[in-house]
Amino acid sequence: MAKMSSTQNRATDDDLDSVGDDPRNEAWASDITSSQALFQGDTGVDDGSNLVVVVAADGTIRSVLNRPTTPDGRYPDEISGESVDAIWPETIAGPIKDNIRHALRSRQFRSARVREKDNGLSYEIICIAQGRDKALLIVRDTSEAQARLERLERLAYLDKVTGLPNRAWLLSQIETVTERLRLKGGRAAVICIEIDQLAVVPQLNSQSRQDEILRKLANRIMNGLRGANDETETDVERYSAVARVGEQRFAVVLPVIETGNDAAAVAARLVDLVEAPLTEGDTQRRVRSAAGIALYPQDGTHAEELFDNAITAMQDSKNSASMHHKFHSGTVRMRALERQDLEQELRSALDNEEFALDWLPIVERRTRRVVTAEALLRWPKPVFGSSSITEVVAVAECTGMILPIGEWVFRSACDQLAHWRAEGHADLRVAVNVSAQEFARGSLVERTERLLRATGLEAECFDIEITEHLLFRDAMKKFPVCNGLKDLGVDISVDDYGTGICSFDHLSKSPADKVKIHLDFVAQAASSATGRAACAAIIAMAHELGIKVVAEGVETEEQAQVLDEIGCDFLQGFLFSEPCSPADFSALLDEPEAGSEDSTG
Repeated sequence: MAKMSSTQNRATDDDLDSVGDDPRNEAWASDITSSQALFQGDTGVDDGSNLVVVVAADGTIRSVLNRPTTPDGRYPDEISGESVDAIWPETIAGPIKDNIRHALRSRQFRSARVREKDNGLSYEIICIAQGRDKALLIVRDTSEAQARLERLERLAYLDKVTGLPNRAWLLSQIETVTERLRLKGGRAAVICIEIDQLAVVPQLNSQSRQDEILRKLANRIMNGLRGANDETETDVERYSAVARVGEQRFAVVLPVIETGNDAAAVAARLVDLVEAPLTEGDTQRRVRSAAGIALYPQDGTHAEELFDNAITAMQDSKNSASMHHKFHSGTVRMRALERQDLEQELRSALDNEEFALDWLPIVERRTRRVVTAEALLRWPKPVFGSSSITEVVAVAECTGMILPIGEWVFRSACDQLAHWRAEGHADLRVAVNVSAQEFARGSLVERTERLLRATGLEAECFDIEITEHLLFRDAMKKFPVCNGLKDLGVDISVDDYGTGICSFDHLSKSPADKVKIHLDFVAQAASSATGRAACAAIIAMAHELGIKVVAEGVETEEQAQVLDEIGCDFLQGFLFSEPCSPADFSALLDEPEAGSEDSTG
């Protein structure tokens, strides 16, 4: 589709004081025909690149005043009597006919610039009314001039190292987005990402090697976004803009979002892409990163303001031990009342013991014997109304309420395990998930030791489940938290394994005891050779490292059979049970086993 910007200019006393039947207009047209003054002399435009014709109101060419000779044979030998539709594609013919109609109706001369999308050719179209039923049409080929202008713009806006546009270009894109949104409404986001490569990869001590890393990371960011830096005008509301805005800093503009959660999901995805392993020969390296998010309109309504606030949020994220992306405080202020209400409800629900735990069994693959109970926090829906679980968790994380809630979960899990053991299930284990805040700021090792001592339970019967991202963060500091938990005797389980950023190197050096295959792989285990191969590869790798494997999300007997055949140690999913109450879980524990083969968790 052609890109077109149309301007309408009222003729002055020096050129077209009046048009139509005015003899001065006819005289000027005659002057154009005889001396070609319009496109020679002062204009500096070579007449060989301009087509000058008289066109009827319906778009039929009546006469040819100048026909340029082009190497590509762009114009037929005989165009008199032809319609403009027969000579140009619709992207050119359409604007020509529109401008002819406007020129004849308004008695004003019209001009427009158009571009053919397929071949990149650019034209300037000038229409001058000649009476009531015809117009003088001048078509100037501006392709070379436009190409030169675009080259100059690229040089002005281009970062030489990554090939991405620079900060000045990004600010212009933000301003374009905000101007559009001020007129029609809507939301947008600016995300700023900083690479902390020197702190994590001290071996990259030469500028050339750092530049190469930045080029790779720039490509990852570009590939992680839909239509990044796409110049198609009709897609301006859908696609994103990416630029390098500092030595180790990138920024992204999302022109259209529904909620802040959309921007947060993009930021999290980009951080994961940036922090994935970088391969140099036989060596794999990683960088760390932090992202900040500013939202339009709550965090600013102008380009500089939004950009600066995204950087401020990024700095906050860098100073956070657990959050790899953060919103600007303006977003928090806008939702302050809602957040305060939710925080009060969280505190009240905790004080009034309105939370509860559901339980999801993990079974041994052959006997189907329940070996572990995973604790799942159940939110009191009547208290939180229409608030989504994601929203409640986000408030709990940001306000620090996740720490007392997490402690309640662990203590309640200890009490429940003690109850089940008193009923005769002496080998049962319990798995508890921990959040990023608990892992980074909650003195997790000390808290776990204190609660185990208070309940009198052995640490060996507990699994602490963490995400790949938390394992990676701990790996950057030589596993202080994981090793502390291992020293207590607690098992470490890596949840949702296979889709995060942990490399084989990090896993092999970690104290992890189990990995849980992400349910996306498990879902394909029985339906595709690729899915089966992915599960088999994870299982083989883990077993070589002495790590047990749990498949989560098992929903069919066919999936369970395939996972059994490829040697998965434990299974979990709705095939065996949905999350259930303690009483229903006790009934599962009392069911007869499917086989007699013994197993330990």
